Amino acid sequence: MKQIIFLFLSSLLILSCSDKPKKQTEEEPLTTTSTESSNENNSNNTSNKTAIFKWETELCANTGTYDPEKYSEEELKNTRDLWGSFSGAYLSTPTTPSSTAEDEKLRLTDLTAEYNERKAFYNRKIIPSPYWEKRKAERLHELEDSYELKKIAIEAYTNPSVLLNNRFSKNCTEYTKALISNDSLLLLKTWNNLAEKQKKNNASPEKLMERHLAKYNSRDRLLYAKQELMTYGWWNCANAETYQIYDDGSMEKEFNKLFTKITSECDEP
Repeated sequence: MKQIIFLFLSSLLILSCSDKPKKQTEEEPLTTTSTESSNENNSNNTSNKTAIFKWETELCANTGTYDPEKYSEEELKNTRDLWGSFSGAYLSTPTTPSSTAEDEKLRLTDLTAEYNERKAFYNRKIIPSPYWEKRKAERLHELEDSYELKKIAIEAYTNPSVLLNNRFSKNCTEYTKALISNDSLLLLKTWNNLAEKQKKNNASPEKLMERHLAKYNSRDRLLYAKQELMTYGWWNCANAETYQIYDDGSMEKEFNKLFTKITSECDEP
C-alpha cells in the first residue's frame, strides 16, 4: 500500500514540473514585444525616406530634399513650371496685320495649336493642395484671355467688326472707330494722335516722330496706320483688360516649403 501511494505522489510531482515551462512560455511576451519593435522600426524607416529634386532659377541651381511619400518628382516638376521660365500666358504667334488674308488663316491655325499645347501643359498633375490648384486655375484663366485677345487681333485684319462688342474693347473706342471705318482721314488722324501720345513717353521723341513721318509719307501709309493702331493703340488698350498674374515672389516661397532642406549654388547678379 505504501508503495502505491509513493508512486501516485511521484506521478503528481512529475506532472506539476512539466506544466511550469509551458505556462511560462505562454505568458512570456517576447514574441509580441519583438513584433511591436519591428513595426515601430518599419514606421520610422518609412517616415525617414527622402528624395532629391533639382531645379534652376534665374541665378541659382537648387537642390531640395523632400518626402517621396508626400509628393512625386513629376508633381514637383509640374508645380515648378507654374511659376518657372515657361510660365505665363504669353503666346508667341504674331498678331501684327500682314498683307494677305491667307497669312491670317495660317497664323490663326498656329495660334490655336500653340494655345492647345500650352493648355495641356498647365493641365498636368501638380501638388494636390488648395494653394497650387488655385494658381493652376489662374494660369488657365490668363491663358484663355490671351488666346481670345490674340484671336480677335488676327481676325480683325480681314473682319474689323470683331473689334466691336467684345469684353476687351470697352475702353478702346477711339481706336476701334478708326479701324472699322472706311474713312481714311479718320484712320490717319487717329494714327497721328497715337504718335503724339507715344512721343510723350519715349526716351527719343524726335527719332520716334522721324520714323512716324517717314511711314506717314509713304505709299503704304494706310497699311502702316492700321498696323500701328492695332499694335500700339487697340492692342495695348485691350490687353489691359485681360486677366494677368503678377508674381510677387510668393509662389517661389510656397514651393520652397515643400522641401525639408534646400541648398543653392548661385552666380553673382
